[in-house]
Amino acid sequence: MFDVPSVRIGRIFGIPIEINLSWLIIFGLVAFSLGASYFPSLPQAQAAPAWASYLVGAVTALLFFASIVAHELCHSVVAKLEGGHVDRITLFIFGGVAQIDEEPRSPGKEFLMAAAGPAASLVLSVVSFIGFVAAAGSGLPWWVWAPLEYLAAINLAVAVFNLLPGFPLDGGRVLRSVLWAMTGDLLKATRWAARAGQFIGWAMVAWAVLGVLRGDTGLIWFGLVGWFIASLAGSAYRQQVVTSALQGVPVESIMTPAAEHLDGSLTLDQAATDAFLGGRHSRYPVMVDGAIIGLVTLPDLKAVSIAEWPFVRIEDIARRQLDALVVPHDADVMTLIPRLAGDSPGALIVVKDGRMAGIVTRSDVMHFLHQRGVA
Repeated sequence: MFDVPSVRIGRIFGIPIEINLSWLIIFGLVAFSLGASYFPSLPQAQAAPAWASYLVGAVTALLFFASIVAHELCHSVVAKLEGGHVDRITLFIFGGVAQIDEEPRSPGKEFLMAAAGPAASLVLSVVSFIGFVAAAGSGLPWWVWAPLEYLAAINLAVAVFNLLPGFPLDGGRVLRSVLWAMTGDLLKATRWAARAGQFIGWAMVAWAVLGVLRGDTGLIWFGLVGWFIASLAGSAYRQQVVTSALQGVPVESIMTPAAEHLDGSLTLDQAATDAFLGGRHSRYPVMVDGAIIGLVTLPDLKAVSIAEWPFVRIEDIARRQLDALVVPHDADVMTLIPRLAGDSPGALIVVKDGRMAGIVTRSDVMHFLHQRGVA
């Protein structure tokens, strides 16, 4: 996220919880703001030493972000109950995000998953408010009831803000689920919800710019959040366009059929001359005695010293994780995207009736999308 590393701090209900290092910025800002101005402004806290206000500010900031984790955790638990897989929950500079591997498969599931987060924030707000009233009424010191008062207000604000009807906010997902149910068209519902999200995001940016021009620099962060929402809304719609184009498409319809392969007994210098030289392909299935044993790529060759090429065989360097490299001919292309992305070889071997039918690469997917007018 933002090319900034994350640190895993534990698991809840089997879901990894991570802190992106960018989160330290917003944590520091919230803790400092609470300790420098919010708590010292309370009449009951004005006699307290500065270090006490900052300490209570830091603890309150931690409790606030624990509330954000609870918000995302409720999204995640509902997703898991509906059969989804949650990769992780990450705290970062703009809050928190539950990274769920696939979108809900029905409007009802989308609605439940989206509503779970704001519902959790509302519950936390009510519980914090009850605690605040009880603590303040019992005459407990300010450092007990003041954080509860803040948590009641901030969790209510989180719930209300997230219910704004613009994708990718929770309210935007609720809107999309309703539009999806009404039209039966997920892509159209995403387009309308994403446009609403872009409108909300750019309206926030415009409001922040006007505020800054009037001298209110405190709105800079508000504008950055708006820009983030508008950007995510646009990218979410583009992603849905790709998903709609690829979903339900069998891999055999976009693969390169009768793909060339390399015999595992070839030495690397022979393979370089016969196959890789000239740039025909940058990856090949590897076969030994008529059976697929793996895949070899040009970077795999380059990882071996050229001086050793005459003495090393292709089968010695082939990637042999067949479970990750081989797919059936009728597999849904959309389900294969994660296996073609990132640091993967960028190719999968397609089999039919136990034999190699072809190979599918990132380029094949991009060519298909280009033909559909998507890429």
